[in-house]
Amino acid sequence: MNRIYQYITILSAVLLLNSCSDWLDVQPSTDKDRADLIETADGYKKMLYGTYINLANTSLYGANLTFGFVSSLGRDYVKNLSDVGSGWSAVHWSYSDTSIRGTYIDPVWSKMYNNIANVNSILSDISEHKSQFRSSEYGLIAGEAYAERAMMHFDLLRLFAPNYVGNENVIAIPYVTSYEAVRNEHLKASEVMQHVISDLDMAEQLMEEAGDPIIHQKQTITFNGQGDFLANRQYHLNYWAAIALKARAYLYMGDTTNALKYAQKVIDEAPFTWTPETEIAAGDKVMQSELIAALEVSTLPDLYDSYYTSQLFIMSEEGYWGAADQVHTLKIFEDANDYRYLYTFKKDGRGNDFALSSKYQQETGTSKTMKKQTVPLIRLGEMYLIAAECQAESNPAKAIDLLRKLKKARGYFTNDAGVADGSDASTIKAIVKNEMRKETYAEGQFWFFLKRTGLTVPDFGWQGSLTLTPEQFMFPMPESEKEYGYIPDANEE
Repeated sequence: MNRIYQYITILSAVLLLNSCSDWLDVQPSTDKDRADLIETADGYKKMLYGTYINLANTSLYGANLTFGFVSSLGRDYVKNLSDVGSGWSAVHWSYSDTSIRGTYIDPVWSKMYNNIANVNSILSDISEHKSQFRSSEYGLIAGEAYAERAMMHFDLLRLFAPNYVGNENVIAIPYVTSYEAVRNEHLKASEVMQHVISDLDMAEQLMEEAGDPIIHQKQTITFNGQGDFLANRQYHLNYWAAIALKARAYLYMGDTTNALKYAQKVIDEAPFTWTPETEIAAGDKVMQSELIAALEVSTLPDLYDSYYTSQLFIMSEEGYWGAADQVHTLKIFEDANDYRYLYTFKKDGRGNDFALSSKYQQETGTSKTMKKQTVPLIRLGEMYLIAAECQAESNPAKAIDLLRKLKKARGYFTNDAGVADGSDASTIKAIVKNEMRKETYAEGQFWFFLKRTGLTVPDFGWQGSLTLTPEQFMFPMPESEKEYGYIPDANEE
């Protein structure tokens, strides 16, 4: 596919995971470098850690696919009017502006496929070097690589193709399994998702056979054991991340039976626990004990200043709402006792009474040593919402119970936690929508929820609610891919 695979880059500037300080010397990978790396288990670890560093790039999950661009599309913020010339007219879901495409859209395609090539460089011959690894490390490294490849292709499909249900046979994106510089055929959406599920199945199998430590044991997030590949598994695409991604993927496909199966497996068997209010109040705003998978983004403190302290992302416009933290946030959080409202928003401190998200203003000097650089990828609450949505019609009583458990974990202490007995499917789904917005605020997932469900982008003060067109839910493919890629005619057999 065009020129993406002319080289493979493994970044070396800053390690994504602090548990891997022994591998800070990863260098850009040439064929010779790669030949050296694949001779040892540590070489494969270097390549894998390099792919996580790439994921943490600000064009990908280090900003724009989490709290940045994609969150703005889901109306997590009211854009500061003083910055309308900075390329953010896409807040209005228009992607034709060249600055938007060049800054926010095209880099997702190129950097994601480049990193897919890096992952494929690992998977291409790791099985031939299995004897180099100690105990479980082979299965964990290979399993994580398969999970990572699946996640990246899945999100590319969600971004650059129409909503899946009803468009299964639309020619979508390539699913790339090689790191060589070749043109890769664009596949039907259904074929892409078959590959996604197959890779996640392989990831689950490999990490289960390897005995991923997180399968049964809750891990304390710590710097202890630096260089230990088995430490801090929540900062890897671990066994439970593969299961949770399957729940997310099956739901996107409209397969509620399998989506429920895997979401419920996480709920019933995984070691993740609700974060108590005391921990959240003390500064654990991302609720680490609930994170199934996360990235450590070393530049997060600077990014917080750039996005939030600078008022690039705010919850109000001056002259519209005044004390925004008393208005806009309560339009999302109907109960002022909600922990997510109490502890993850603040006034801007400049006398404007703008409300800012403080989720990524992560405290330092606490026992949660990695918290200050954490960007969530998948969290426990999403599994509850998937399970509730899947049972809204078939088992509404169970769906109500799941929603109550989630909301009580967030500070709703009434008996029904705001979810009435006998709620029908439409009411349950409306609550799921509201909770998805609150639970994954500034994490990017609400935008994908809106695309999947076809629901309107919600009212946010003066902007009003809006029903988007299918085109507004789909990024345009880079022009270079249209010219050089291998895109078959959907009508050809």
